[in-house]
Amino acid sequence: MSRIRIDANGRFDHRAALAVLAAHRTDGVERVDDHGISRLLTVGGDDHSVTAALDEGGVTVTVDTADTGVHAVLIARIRHWFDLDADLDAVAAVLAAEPVFAEHFEQRPGLRITRCADAFEATVETVLGQQVTLTAARLFDARLVAAYGTDGPAGLRRFPRPADLIALPTDHLRATLRTTRARARTVQEVAHFFLDREAGGPLPARAELGALYGIGPWTLDYLAIRAGSDVDVFPADDAVLRRMRLAHGIDEGAVERWRPVRSYAAVRLWAVAGQTRPTSTLKRHSS
Repeated sequence: MSRIRIDANGRFDHRAALAVLAAHRTDGVERVDDHGISRLLTVGGDDHSVTAALDEGGVTVTVDTADTGVHAVLIARIRHWFDLDADLDAVAAVLAAEPVFAEHFEQRPGLRITRCADAFEATVETVLGQQVTLTAARLFDARLVAAYGTDGPAGLRRFPRPADLIALPTDHLRATLRTTRARARTVQEVAHFFLDREAGGPLPARAELGALYGIGPWTLDYLAIRAGSDVDVFPADDAVLRRMRLAHGIDEGAVERWRPVRSYAAVRLWAVAGQTRPTSTLKRHSS
């Protein structure tokens, strides 16, 4: 067992990050409390039990191995997970003077992007969360993990592997999750796509994901923010963002002014709206 300290580059609104973690947790796969999150992370094909404790200065990680090579990989992933390298002064220089953000920046100067810990999990869960409430999305996730996940170290559950989902008849997956056949098909297409990719690797390119059945612009934008590294994405078709723009008189010119940090503008608007998860307004394939 090893303990690693990872400092943030400046302020870190760890309470906001904890709220996002709690709202998005996958039951069985992640345990979230008032201090942090515990889950398995895969490095080099091996699962490691990781606990990340958050505070205003950064993250203290407890991991089940003394292997410094594993530590180096985990540090990079956790820095990305909690956006610890971001230069928030540069973000504030673009956004803080905007009326819709001014007070929020004063109250929450350390707000960062809280991302997903695993790109494959994030993609499957985003597909299952299209056009439904967060409560419904988490229910789909819980059914998926209960039916097809496996027990791992430290009492944690492994998210289903791509090969596990590919092997299922589509109608069996649909019936288990109690979702549409189209959504079950998209989950399996995602599993095929990730099958030969390294577990725990980065989010694939937008163009590659966009070629998959059932994945549209909102899903791509959401994944770019919550699982990728693009800090200049603004999901124009997101229901909450559309509502906030209308309420605050935000036109296209304002959104253009927010370049090159539009992802932070989106995260701020979701936070101002009291949301931890955006909502798609686009229709998906159905059957």
